[in-house]
Amino acid sequence: MKTLAKIAAFTAAAMFLAPAAHADAYQDRLTELRTKFKASDKNKDGKLTQQEAKDGGMTRIASNFSRVDTDKDGYVTLAQLEAQLAARFK
Repeated sequence: MKTLAKIAAFTAAAMFLAPAAHADAYQDRLTELRTKFKASDKNKDGKLTQQEAKDGGMTRIASNFSRVDTDKDGYVTLAQLEAQLAARFK
């Protein structure tokens, strides 16, 4: 019975802590994304071209640019990237 109680307590704690850890991970990634976007946006127009993403070390964005540029206008905005990040953390 003690083992069952310990398992129940562990499960309850995990269920309580998991959303907080998930939220923390999301916030960390969001902060990192915003920092990298700002540093990569060399002309400060609020848009990243594929070359700016590549030059700024945003290799995942650069290599998946055609998928990230959802409206196919040749650049991505921070709002587009934030939306994709949020979708990954749902």
